[in-house]
Amino acid sequence: MPPEHEESVQSSQSSQTSFDEVTQPVSISNLFNDAALYRQALAGTEGRASPPLEQNPALRSVQDFAELVGSDLEPPEQVVVGRFAQLAAEDWDLREEERADGPVFTEEPAPLSDAESATLAESVRGLALGDPPLDGATAAEGTQLSPEQIIALLTEEFGHLAPPGEEKLLLEADGAVIQDVVILGVIHATTHRLSFHASIPASDPSQRTESLIRAGPALVHRPGWHRKRRVWMELSHDFICAYPSAREEDHIRPLRSLMLSSIVEVLPEDPKEPRALRTRLDGKQGIPGTYLEFDTLESAREWRRELLAALFFLRRRKRSLFDQSSSEEVEGIRIDIPLHHIQAHSYRMHADAIPVLTLTVDSPPLVSRDEFTQQTIELATFKFNDECMDKLQSRIREATKRAKEAPDAFIDRPVVIDFGSLDASSEMTTSDIDPVKARTKEQNICDNLAIDYGPDVWIARASLAYTLTTGGYFVVSPEWVAFWSKSLATRDVRYRLASSTIRSANPIEFPIRGVPCYGMQLEIEGHSNLGFRFRSESARDEAIRRIYEVSARVRTPSLSTTPSLSSTTSTRTSDSSGRSRSRPPSPARESPRPQGSLLSPLTRTFSEARKRIDPRKVLDFPKAVNVPLGKILRMPAKHFVCLTIGSRGDVQPYIALGLGLKAEGHTVTIVTHDEYKEWIEGFGLRHRAAGGDPGALIQLSVENKMFSPQFFKTSLNNYRSWLDNLLHDAWEQCKDADALLESPYAMAGVHIAEARHIPYFRVCTMPWTKTTEFPHPFISGPVETPTFNSMSFVLFDNIFWAATSSQINRWRKECLHLEPTNMSHTAQSKIPILYNFSLAVVPKPLDWSDSKIICGYWFLDNPDHNWTPPDSLLAFMKQARADNKPLVYIGFGSITVPDPHSVTEHIYQAVQKSDVRAIVSKGWSSRMHKQTVAEVEVPKEVYVVEKIPHDWLFPQIDAAMHHGGAGTTGASLRAGIPTLIKPWFGDQFFWASRVQRLGAGHRVSSLRVNDLVVALKKATTDRIMKEKANIVGQKIRSENGVLTAIHYINTYFPRAYSEGLSPE
Repeated sequence: MPPEHEESVQSSQSSQTSFDEVTQPVSISNLFNDAALYRQALAGTEGRASPPLEQNPALRSVQDFAELVGSDLEPPEQVVVGRFAQLAAEDWDLREEERADGPVFTEEPAPLSDAESATLAESVRGLALGDPPLDGATAAEGTQLSPEQIIALLTEEFGHLAPPGEEKLLLEADGAVIQDVVILGVIHATTHRLSFHASIPASDPSQRTESLIRAGPALVHRPGWHRKRRVWMELSHDFICAYPSAREEDHIRPLRSLMLSSIVEVLPEDPKEPRALRTRLDGKQGIPGTYLEFDTLESAREWRRELLAALFFLRRRKRSLFDQSSSEEVEGIRIDIPLHHIQAHSYRMHADAIPVLTLTVDSPPLVSRDEFTQQTIELATFKFNDECMDKLQSRIREATKRAKEAPDAFIDRPVVIDFGSLDASSEMTTSDIDPVKARTKEQNICDNLAIDYGPDVWIARASLAYTLTTGGYFVVSPEWVAFWSKSLATRDVRYRLASSTIRSANPIEFPIRGVPCYGMQLEIEGHSNLGFRFRSESARDEAIRRIYEVSARVRTPSLSTTPSLSSTTSTRTSDSSGRSRSRPPSPARESPRPQGSLLSPLTRTFSEARKRIDPRKVLDFPKAVNVPLGKILRMPAKHFVCLTIGSRGDVQPYIALGLGLKAEGHTVTIVTHDEYKEWIEGFGLRHRAAGGDPGALIQLSVENKMFSPQFFKTSLNNYRSWLDNLLHDAWEQCKDADALLESPYAMAGVHIAEARHIPYFRVCTMPWTKTTEFPHPFISGPVETPTFNSMSFVLFDNIFWAATSSQINRWRKECLHLEPTNMSHTAQSKIPILYNFSLAVVPKPLDWSDSKIICGYWFLDNPDHNWTPPDSLLAFMKQARADNKPLVYIGFGSITVPDPHSVTEHIYQAVQKSDVRAIVSKGWSSRMHKQTVAEVEVPKEVYVVEKIPHDWLFPQIDAAMHHGGAGTTGASLRAGIPTLIKPWFGDQFFWASRVQRLGAGHRVSSLRVNDLVVALKKATTDRIMKEKANIVGQKIRSENGVLTAIHYINTYFPRAYSEGLSPE
């Protein structure tokens, strides 16, 4: 390469050695130029020859790119590279043309292999099964009731089956009714009866009413010539919606919305297509043959479970509208079967785990004694086994013999099967009405928008302003403001806005060819304004009046895609299961005093189930609908080892997750730099040392932009010795792990998991999975085309492996006693990845599979032990408020910065010129630098601290400026304040671009005084920026990232074993 060209290429990616240097936008040509530099930097490594010189620098860069990346590109990407190679061969300068649109593509889910199917269908025979006798009363589990008290409650509720004192309690066991859902309860067996009681709350206790139930990507299959389409699905309490993507701007225009009340049946899982989800819909709502496909079996089963549970509670709400006899928050299910009515019984293992007792019972008819009814009841409990069945048979024979001699008062006691408001006998079926004829035009409009139609819904003809041929219907309901325009030639136009997001509705006039037109403009929180035209002034004014009316009623801010919990008034009801239900042949309520709350309280049923059921196998069962909010099943105790390197911000999320795992009964060890030992152990977690001095690593990254070509060229020797030590330390410290969680840049974890044959989860604070949505955070800034975005991930993976493979393979052979491997070992598609950031900040790309999980932030509140704010700090903040001055935070975490003295000087000047008050954290200024000049005098507008907890400070200030670390960015966005980011290295550039794209902050290009002044003024005065930051903060605060992560660790634990990751 000619020297002048080498210098120009290096200048495009050289690190920011000057704190006030302005970062230039990155172009497509940089991607090729980077490849040339990477290849040159790696030329001296083992097994890699120096690249030959070429006359044409552009062709040289394309060839280097193809050498590093070509074999791992997909066909659409190879086509694009081929085009550039042709142009480069014809002396075309890549730097002259910066735009190239490549085909957008997404990956379809890979077929499920036989090995995966076998692993995921692994038997759950290891669950502990009780073996109590049936011929003696057992102690009550979780209750304080004596056997005598239980018998008294049963006879009070269902009546006597024997003279007083004769009926005895034989068994009390925690059990369940398994239908479309699991209902946890308590089984009582006496000498004369079997009974079951369960308590069920009014709504799904595992879901917050203001949150979505489930969201994620799905592949929609439609019949005929329609192409499969990848969409973003969201399930709520009343409807399910499909959107073009997870981005917020796409949520006001759903592709399709479907009321849950229109779902007649959720079809059982098809063994041939276990990842498919099929439903049967009523009337015109469905397109025959349409179904959803998910990427993993786990995801498909979770969607099925959640959909069935949502339908369960929907039917319950609908029945409660017609049953005004009870307004209790908790209802119950009660079953009472006199033993002499049992005609046959058997038991089987459900999902190879839980014994299920099947009873065929008869009951005296209510009117005629000439005919009897028979039905089947299924009860599940861990205490059923062969010995119990033999003893039950003996008790049934005794009861049958006794019935022949007993008085009619005892014999005529019926079988009671009472599902309360869920009683199948009171459910209307789809045959009761013609759903097509019964729906009015207004109902059809609401159905297409997934809005519950009722008397408080208003509909008028309208059209979108500023467009042509978009006439349709404008709808105002208590929760939504919507518009639907049906088109035969193109796709329907749908808008649906949560009423709480409407800031104002104002009349506007825009005559068309002199004809007056009555317009209205909606100002929407976080979105551009929308305009509508109405046919008359009265219709326009009525729309405005109703919008203000519903907006005033819903003053609490809500998410744009989240409906409030509403009672469904539609008369269309259905059973979502093909299974037969037991219809009680007798009046359901034998007694005005049900005893479910005493015999089966909610606290008891979950606590016992949590002890028995392995959460790794829970997807083999329907969802339990009476489990309290925030409770998850507890996995048998494991030793989780978390391996990470980097700054304090890289370690802190693991402490938060570790505390969550510890609360679930696990042992947690964090393997990282020795500098953090005291901090980690202060939370009751274990620490082991690996990774050397984080300050030296961070300084190396700042000086040479982490993993840039300059990083490898100037620091490769130091990096190699550091990597050897890291690999050795990691293996020694992780030998006793039962499961391993690792940051990908720690590099050793997947190999250790293979050697130890333990589950492995990758934990990322930044995107690490190939996507067309954005480039790899370590490669460059945003690139214009989806194809180049995806290629940046392939480039990074390949150069990362090229720089480390020789050392890793030597370590595998000498320490792990494994064969050498190649890059396919990482098997990205198979490794579950937990992303600890929010969907509100990075909407999940559609081309990420279901095993790539965005959990939400793992916040650690009060991270500094026993920290209390100084009185002088409180006084400073109080004075700023008294002076009516904006209060901001400025700090760059624990990173090292070049020339800390000048940085400090510029910050102080900018604060004074911005007319703000600033709390400046100078922890960054003392790392890796010796004090050579006098300290800058602190002005009265500034309060200086060494460190301060973000969770305490950020909610009390107006804006924050920091380095853009993943954790600090999450903390400032969580507080709902504008976020200014001056990135230094690594993923900080990515987070700066995300915040700016959200409109919740701004990327600061340099630390020049004027740039700082502009940024601080904008963050403290811009109404739109403040508003958008507040919206993002609401969403982040509604998440529980740690609990979500633990749930998915349990779910994907069987898949996370490292077997099969090595290349064949």
